[in-house]
Amino acid sequence: MIKIIRDINSSLGVKLPRIQAEEARLRLIKAGILLKAKKIIKNRDFVYLPISDSASLVNILEDLEYQIEYQVFPDELLKPSIIDSLKLEFPDEPWEEISVKFDQIGEIGLLRLDSELTSKAFRLKVGTKILSAYPKINSVLNKLDITEGIKRTFPIEFLAGEEKYESWHKEYGVLIKVDLKNAYFNPRLAEEHRRLSLEVTNDDRILDLFTGVGPFSLHCAKEHHCEVIAVDINPYAIKNLNASIKRNKLKGSIIPIIGDAGKVFRENRYFDRIIINLPNHSINYLAYASKLVKNGGIITFYQFVEKNIQPPQSLVSIIDEKLKNVCTYDILTNRVGREVSPSRIQVNVDLRIYNE
Repeated sequence: MIKIIRDINSSLGVKLPRIQAEEARLRLIKAGILLKAKKIIKNRDFVYLPISDSASLVNILEDLEYQIEYQVFPDELLKPSIIDSLKLEFPDEPWEEISVKFDQIGEIGLLRLDSELTSKAFRLKVGTKILSAYPKINSVLNKLDITEGIKRTFPIEFLAGEEKYESWHKEYGVLIKVDLKNAYFNPRLAEEHRRLSLEVTNDDRILDLFTGVGPFSLHCAKEHHCEVIAVDINPYAIKNLNASIKRNKLKGSIIPIIGDAGKVFRENRYFDRIIINLPNHSINYLAYASKLVKNGGIITFYQFVEKNIQPPQSLVSIIDEKLKNVCTYDILTNRVGREVSPSRIQVNVDLRIYNE
C-alpha cells in the first residue's frame, strides 16, 4: 500500500487542464465551494483550484477532466489580513457592498474600488497596504470606471508608490509592454491568450482586430511560425506592441497596423483565423470578418452579455441574424468566460466559416 503524506498546511484542490480552468472556476463559485481566500495555482499545463468540499464535484464538473489533489495553496493575491485590518480601521465603510478586486500587472498593482462606495482615505490606505505587502509592486492605481472611447482607455486614480502607468507584464514567458493610461490591456484574459495560441498552427495567417497592446498576437507568434496582422486605431497601443515585438524571441512575424479595424481591409479571403476582441461590440463585426477569412477558417470573438438572458445560448440567434445571407457557419465553442460585473459576463465563441 502506498501512503500519501499530506502537508499540514495543504488544502483540498481540483487539478484541471488550463483551458478548462475558467469554466470550472465559475462553476465552483456558483456552487459556493471555491476557497476565495486561497490563491489559484498555475503551471504551464494545469491549474489547481482550492475548494472546501469535494462531495458534489461529480455533478459540478462531470464533463471536465479533473483530479482531486491536496496542495499548499498560498493566500489570495490580496491578503485576507489586509481586508481584516481595513475593516477594523474603517468600520463605517459599506463592507456588504464593497468588492476589492486586485490585479498585479508587472510592477503595478491595479485595484477596482468603486469611488462612489468608498472614501478617498480608504482607497489611499488600501494602496499603501498593498505597497508594503507586495515587494514587487512599486505603484498602486485604481480603475475608476469602465473602458471607454475608441482608444479603449479608462480613468485611473493614483493611490500609492511611484506614479507610473507603464510596465512589463509576463504571461507564459511572453513579455508584454503595458501602458494602462493610454492603451487597452486586460490581465484576466491570460488563459484565453494561451488557449488560442495553442490552437494556432504553423503557417497560419491571423488577423487580430482591436489588438490593444497585442497579447493575442504575441502569444501566437511566440508559439508558432505564423503571420499575424495586428490592428488597432490607438497609436499608443501599437507603440507598445512594437516594443514587445523587439523584446520577445518570436517564431512567427507580427505586422502592426494603426487604423480602424473595421475598415482597414477589403474582402480577400486571406486569413485562417480572425480574432475580434471588442466585447461591447464584437458581434457587429462578424459579417465584415466573414468576408476576410478563408473558407473553413475560424473567427474567434468575445462578447459581453447580460446574465438574465441565459447566455451563452442567447447569442446564437444574434449570430444567425448577423450572418444571414452572408455565409454559413458551425459553432465550435460557445462558453462562458469571465464575469465582468454582477450583471454581465463575457462569452467566448469560435465559429468555423463556410463562404463558398
